[in-house]
Amino acid sequence: MKSIVKPVGLAALAAALMAGSAFADTLTITGDIAYRERIALPENAVATVSLIDVSLADAPSITIGEDIIDPAGQVPIGFVIDFDSGAIVEGHSYAIAARIEVDGELWFINDTRISVDPLTQTELVSVPLVNARSAEPTPLPENGETTGAALPADLAGTAWLLTMLGDAPAADGVETTLIFGETDAALGGAGGCNSYGGSITVEDDGSLSVSNVFSTMMACEEAKMNQEHAFFDALDMASGYSIDGETLVLVDDEGSAVATLEARASE
Repeated sequence: MKSIVKPVGLAALAAALMAGSAFADTLTITGDIAYRERIALPENAVATVSLIDVSLADAPSITIGEDIIDPAGQVPIGFVIDFDSGAIVEGHSYAIAARIEVDGELWFINDTRISVDPLTQTELVSVPLVNARSAEPTPLPENGETTGAALPADLAGTAWLLTMLGDAPAADGVETTLIFGETDAALGGAGGCNSYGGSITVEDDGSLSVSNVFSTMMACEEAKMNQEHAFFDALDMASGYSIDGETLVLVDDEGSAVATLEARASE
């Protein structure tokens, strides 16, 4: 469902709740999403808030209903999710997932599970979001100009595809990517199942540390989940790197390769 008038006020949310009770098969969950950073969203930002079934650990989550707010406006952003009560399965677990994108790029996402009981949820649901581009973002200067890159030139703005974890090849058909920020000390990409982000610090001697890694919370088939978990472990162990042509190698404190990646075009 795409919202027409935003932001949604309390009166509109209350009206939506009353409307939901008028139809036996249609229920409504309402609330708002927000983030703590003092960063204004551009006019083309789009927010998506979904009610998802997260019961199955070995399968993707199932979307029961969603609200697409386009344009998103500014936080707090109200949402209204209508869904069919017949789609709710007794004994299953449900949660609210939210994201804000700009031109298809993920800017904000919730990194904690917001559990709800869809059949009994009557209170407004507040969903906190975190920055998916940098764990500690720096607001743009008032003149709109960006600052210089916070990463070495051989990493800033580059994108890589995982080929090896330690001495084992990456799983067939599973794409794990690593993309470094152009203007901030951030990294992110696709873990294999979920989108992720985090912060990176690189010293003059080439030593590095990755911190504040977060990801979405979808469940996928075993091969994807296993590779994603192993890759996140590799990022945690990484303390240095080397680049040889089109190959990036992340190494641990002993100098052993924990992840090997090949260059790919930035998205």
